[in-house]
Amino acid sequence: MALFNHFWRRTPPALFPSLLGMFGLSLAWREAARVWDVPQGIGVWLGIGATLILLVTLSSYVAKLCIRPGVLWDDLMIDPARGSVSAGSMCAMAMAAFLLPYTSLGAFLVWWMALGLHLVYFISVVLILLRHHSTLSQVTPVFLLPTVGVLVATLAGPELGHVAFSRTILLLSVPLWAVILGLSIWNGSRASVPEHHRSSYAVFLVPPALVALGVHELQDAPWFGVFWIATNITGLALVPLIPWMARGGWSPDWGNFCFPLAAFSAVQILAVESGHGLFAQVLAIISFGAGSLLIPYILIRTYQNWFAGKLAEATKAAVA
Repeated sequence: MALFNHFWRRTPPALFPSLLGMFGLSLAWREAARVWDVPQGIGVWLGIGATLILLVTLSSYVAKLCIRPGVLWDDLMIDPARGSVSAGSMCAMAMAAFLLPYTSLGAFLVWWMALGLHLVYFISVVLILLRHHSTLSQVTPVFLLPTVGVLVATLAGPELGHVAFSRTILLLSVPLWAVILGLSIWNGSRASVPEHHRSSYAVFLVPPALVALGVHELQDAPWFGVFWIATNITGLALVPLIPWMARGGWSPDWGNFCFPLAAFSAVQILAVESGHGLFAQVLAIISFGAGSLLIPYILIRTYQNWFAGKLAEATKAAVA
C-alpha cells in the first residue's frame, strides 16, 4: 500500500505531452473522416480513449497538488516539466473540442476549467523565470506551451460563442511566438542542448499549426493560407533536425513529438479540404500516416514506464 501511495503521489507531468498528441490525433481523424473516405469511428474511439486516460491522469496529478500545492513549484523548477505541466491543461482544452459535437455544456465546463488551470501554470512558470538571475537565458522551446498553448482553446472557443476571445488569443500569440522562437534559438546556439532535451525543439511547430487551426475555426480563409505556409516552412525546416532531436534513442521527452505531428497533419487535412492541391495531399498523407503510428506508440510506452515506476524517476518528478 505504501508503495502504491508513493506511486501516485509522484505522478509525473511527462505523461501529458503524449496524451495531448493522442487528443490531436483524434481530432485529425475526425477531420480526415470529413475530407477522405476513412472510418469516422476511429477518431471517436481515439478521443474516448484519450478522455478516459486524461480523467485518470489529471485526477492523479490534481490529487498530488491537493496534498502539497508546492509540489507544482518543485515540478516546474525542471525545464522540460514547464511544458509538460502546461500540456495537461492543453489536453483539457483539446478534450473540450472533442466533446463539442456530443455535449456543448460538458465542453463549456471543461473549456473554462482548462483555461483556469492553464493560467495558474502560466503564472507559476513566469514567476520561476523572473526569480532567476538571468531570466531570458532560461527561455527554451518548452516555454511556448505555457505561453501560447492557450491557442488550443481556439479549437472550441468560436463554437462555444467566444469568438472575440479566440480572435484576441490568436492576435496576441503571434508576437509572443516570434519572441520565444528567437530567444530559444539564441539560447540554444550559445550552449549545448542535452540529448534528452532536444525533442523539445519539435514544439516550434505547435504555434503556427494552432494559429492555422484557430483561424480555420473562425472561417478566415485568407489567413488560413498564410499560416498553412508558415506551418509548412516550420515543419520542413525541422525535418533535417529529426536525427539530432532523436539522438540518444527513446526517452520520456519523446512525447514532445506527438502534438506537433498531430497538429501539423490536421492543418494539412484542412488544407486539402480548402483546395491547396497536391502538395497539401502529400504532406497530409505522410504526416497523418506517421502520426497514426508514432503517437500511440509513444503514448503506450510512456504509460508503460509510469506503471513500471520508471517514469517519475527518469523525469525527476517531485513527490507530494
